[in-house]
Amino acid sequence: MSRIEQEPVVMDDFESWLNGRPKWLQTAARMMIDAKRQLSEGEIKELSRLCQLEAKGQTDPGFLSIVPGTLSQAATRPPVRIDEILDVHGLNAIKAGANLPFGNSNLAVIYGQNGTGKSGFARLLKQVCGSRSKDEIRSNVFDPNPTECRAHFKVSVDGNSVDVHWDIPSGPHKALRQAQVFDSKAAQQYMGRTEACYEPSRMKFVSALITTADAVNVELTREKEHLKGALPAVPGSLSSTTEAKWLQTLKSTTTASSIDKECLYTEELDRERIEKEALLAEKDISGRLQAIGKEKTALISIDTTMSTLQLGSNDAAVLELVDLNDKAVKARKVSEEAATAIFGKAELEGVGSATWQQMWEHARAYSTAAAYPESAFPNVSPESRCVLCHQDLDNAAKARLAGFEKFVTDGLETAAKKAETALTDRKRRIPALPSQADWLVHMSTLGFEKAEAESWLSSLKTRLERLALGTPLVGQQPFDWSNINDAVKKKSSTLATEEASLVALQKDEHRQVMHQRVLTLQAKQWLSQNKSSIVAEKARLTAVASLDKASRSAATNSLTTKKNELAKTELDAGYQTRFVNELKLLGGHRIPVSPQSKSGGKGKITFGLNLVGAHCTHGPEYILSEGETRIAALAAFLADTTGSNQLAPFIFDDPISSLDQDFEEKVVERLVQLSHTRQVIIFTHRLSLVSLVDSVTDKLSKTPGMPAVKPTLTSLRRMDKTAGIVATQSARDAKPANALKGLIDHTIKRLKKHQENAEVDSYEVLAKSACSDFRIIVEKTIEFILLADVVGRFRRAINTQGKLHKIAKVTTDDCSFIDDLMTRYSVFEHAQSEELPSNALELAVFETDVTALQNWIAEFSARK
Repeated sequence: MSRIEQEPVVMDDFESWLNGRPKWLQTAARMMIDAKRQLSEGEIKELSRLCQLEAKGQTDPGFLSIVPGTLSQAATRPPVRIDEILDVHGLNAIKAGANLPFGNSNLAVIYGQNGTGKSGFARLLKQVCGSRSKDEIRSNVFDPNPTECRAHFKVSVDGNSVDVHWDIPSGPHKALRQAQVFDSKAAQQYMGRTEACYEPSRMKFVSALITTADAVNVELTREKEHLKGALPAVPGSLSSTTEAKWLQTLKSTTTASSIDKECLYTEELDRERIEKEALLAEKDISGRLQAIGKEKTALISIDTTMSTLQLGSNDAAVLELVDLNDKAVKARKVSEEAATAIFGKAELEGVGSATWQQMWEHARAYSTAAAYPESAFPNVSPESRCVLCHQDLDNAAKARLAGFEKFVTDGLETAAKKAETALTDRKRRIPALPSQADWLVHMSTLGFEKAEAESWLSSLKTRLERLALGTPLVGQQPFDWSNINDAVKKKSSTLATEEASLVALQKDEHRQVMHQRVLTLQAKQWLSQNKSSIVAEKARLTAVASLDKASRSAATNSLTTKKNELAKTELDAGYQTRFVNELKLLGGHRIPVSPQSKSGGKGKITFGLNLVGAHCTHGPEYILSEGETRIAALAAFLADTTGSNQLAPFIFDDPISSLDQDFEEKVVERLVQLSHTRQVIIFTHRLSLVSLVDSVTDKLSKTPGMPAVKPTLTSLRRMDKTAGIVATQSARDAKPANALKGLIDHTIKRLKKHQENAEVDSYEVLAKSACSDFRIIVEKTIEFILLADVVGRFRRAINTQGKLHKIAKVTTDDCSFIDDLMTRYSVFEHAQSEELPSNALELAVFETDVTALQNWIAEFSARK
């Protein structure tokens, strides 16, 4: 017998807790573990069926249980890495069909100056990974025929190659969902309150169970909605009977014998009902009283309508409107006559209009306030002037001004408008006639024939129209309201009398008892007639009760409680510890910040960074420096994302932005450490980071027990408006000797061909590039050959071991030779004054200098 057979796997506490859940939920857990995914719609329906069976206490072979150890095995995820991005289209200014390889190393550095496409590739990765800080992807704005973004990813999952063809509608890809991206936007999110980016495997499993339970609950609710009742409503006249009240209490627990008893209706009971109904046939008191109440309400409405019409069309209303109309006409006539007299000889149009009157009032204000404050307006005294044109006033002008003032101050136009407004307001209060249909209904209620009602309506309509026109009383056809008023009074009196008689009749005890007995017999008859519907309703209520019980079993309360417990023990506590460790590793142990967690319900935990010991409510982002803020955010990001223990890629976009040298070194050391267990991709435009990565990886590779990681460096270039071009190895990236060989073997040959073909433009472009590269090679020669790599640019450390003695070989002639090259070729690498323009390159001189430097390197390297 093997050791495995002797020592069976023991079920852990979490699996024991799962096996204490309802059987259908255990089945759901087992199905999810086996399938390693969320369950399909068909599987949810099957779980709904099992949930209902369990609620009824029934068994089924479909119930499953958790096997010890299966959950921990399912939680283990294989390592994932991104090998290459291929065939990119529609991504910012990146060229169509662009590729970006990440090499075979776990540490890839993508270097490029601003505008070379780094941010575009970073945006693409954030989209395919589903980063919370993702940005919208836009196509090339300079492309007349833009295309939607799409790309092909080469991904390795547990060493197996996977092709991912992605476009924007596809959304995040499941193989890369665990990959995490850190950039400035993510840093801002971590400085605020943010939900944990990952969940421990057990929390994630409980989250999946909550989702499944909610889906089962939705399915149960859908089934319950299909169980619609078809029981007819009890007639309103029987609603107060004991039988009707019994039906209202019908439940799933109501027994069949109770239904048989309540629905029993014999021939004897039917004969009794018929006899008593005959006795009460004379009056349906209750029903008639209800009808009278409705008729009285309608009569009140009719009376109100008729009173309004009568009051609004009587002779007093006619006289009032005639008077107002006469006043308006007279006032208008007086105003027009005055205007004609005063303005009839005016030399300009519009005198006396509203605009003219406004000008006149402003002239008055100016005259009394400034021009002639001691004289009445208008000032027509000798030697007075016009306040508008400042000209002397002759007698005609003075008379005209006096006439203007008289017209304005007499207020004739204002009076005319006031009278017309009063007439208009009164016309609005003329009552509106009911529609013909409503009028005929009113008259029919009062007992009048249709023809008579239509005649009255026509007469009344004519009277109201003439009333609105201001027709005098002698021209109005009088309307006789006596018939309608008498009919309203008669109808009201008749209803009151009938109502009083019926109320008195109701006080007869014998009649009341008999009436109540008839209602009871009618209710029993109705129950008997609808017994089959009652039985069906009881069955429906039983099914609903069973579904309700199943729904309670599918409630997520216990799952949420468990997830909250796991959040505290596995998420919250672990995050706090990891944050402290990450802050220390990043060199920020002196930064006074600490994470504070807050439960968000259903096991959701959010984290925020607080200042330690601060006596204010400001967040750390307002107090810390930009570099300290960046380090705190990076520590929070790593504390969050490393807790998942998933070996998925980390992607960092300019991680050392705003950091000083100390923080830069610590950050690079941490990123290199991360690359020992997972893929780390770094986008940067800073050569200092590239140098630091080389330095740190070289240093760690010499540490005993530390795995060696050789970084892959990829350079991006931009040509005109096209970015994302992966540069092949250039003179700037190669060692000096190899770079010089490339210049001699390739560049100088191309220059000679351009020179022979008299291709001036091509020659000058390539020549400038070649000279610029040569100047960089000279600089690297100083760094790596002359100074033996003791001191490096962008590198803090000074390497002396085994190198310092080489500097002793340097002679004055060496310095003069190198200094001469640096001086002569600086014009091609650095901007020059416009007064000292650079001359075209003499190819023979350039070839001589390149060859001379190549020979010097060979001689210096061999020198003792």
